[in-house]
Amino acid sequence: MGGGLVICVLIALAFFTSLAFTGFMAAAGLSDVPNARSAHSRVTPRGGAIGVLAALGICALALPHLIPNLNFLPSFTPFLSLVFAVGIVGLTDDAMTLPTGLKMLVLGLICALAVWAIGPVTQLPIGTESLSLPYVLGFVGSVLWLFTVTNIVNFMDGSNGLMGLSMSVAAFALFGISVSSGAPLSAVLALIVGAAIVGFLPYNFRARAKVFAGDVGSLVIGFTYAGLILLLISEAPNSSPVYAGPLLVLPFLADGLLTMARRAMRGERIWQAHNQHIYQRLIRGGRGHKNVAWIYGFLTLIMGNIVVYGATKGWLTSPLILIVPVILLSVIYIAASKRLPQ
Repeated sequence: MGGGLVICVLIALAFFTSLAFTGFMAAAGLSDVPNARSAHSRVTPRGGAIGVLAALGICALALPHLIPNLNFLPSFTPFLSLVFAVGIVGLTDDAMTLPTGLKMLVLGLICALAVWAIGPVTQLPIGTESLSLPYVLGFVGSVLWLFTVTNIVNFMDGSNGLMGLSMSVAAFALFGISVSSGAPLSAVLALIVGAAIVGFLPYNFRARAKVFAGDVGSLVIGFTYAGLILLLISEAPNSSPVYAGPLLVLPFLADGLLTMARRAMRGERIWQAHNQHIYQRLIRGGRGHKNVAWIYGFLTLIMGNIVVYGATKGWLTSPLILIVPVILLSVIYIAASKRLPQ
């Protein structure tokens, strides 16, 4: 089977598996009852993005048959198992609402196991040189990367289409950077994740969503994306893709982390549920769900183009490729925060 046909088969398998499971959850999913911080006003099923998890599992089973020569890294099976562990945590939280402390503890443990299985980031590229990090520092930093992205994606999943559109763009950009880095396993997995998220969007990316992703969806998508960055670095250590990871999800990280910092400065509990993210305030200011999703999706697309184009120009070895967008998005956040309703 030719490479182009294999890619089409994988995209179709991931898309239709996700579409089918999402449709099932739309009909029989757990109910999400709106509360004071919700951006919706009617009871809506949740857990729809369990289809992404199903697509990952089915495509993983098909991969050895579709691409028999694919080099499966030793960390592939442990990583995939931990993705399903995150899915169990998310589904349990959707069903019975786990205590926040317990949920964070379990997620932290899973993140640590993932870094142990894949390996930590211990080299930061700085131009033609690289900064070597002590193993412990690299390990802790990698765990924090996984834990932060997993939770930020979950926090940003509060508006129809927002999380799905942005993370599908990030996944496809990750596919592009993986191909250019010579990392076929990472490329294939990123493609599967992107197609699976697109399979969820027809039910969610609308003015009135038929189903929400739920924690089982947003936690799995966030964890899988962050883990794929570590997998890419492990598979192609000489391609210096370290800065690509945060850059592709920078719109989410900027909104999530700066909002947490803002709440911390006001003495609020940063892990407590709230509705102070910029995307939530945009909706309260009169922007519709789809418009807000397009804004974040467009920003993510810009980041994706910077990463993919930057890879061809050798820019990914410079910290400036991350520092400059961080400063720009921080300025945008501060400006928007002053103008939008609380």
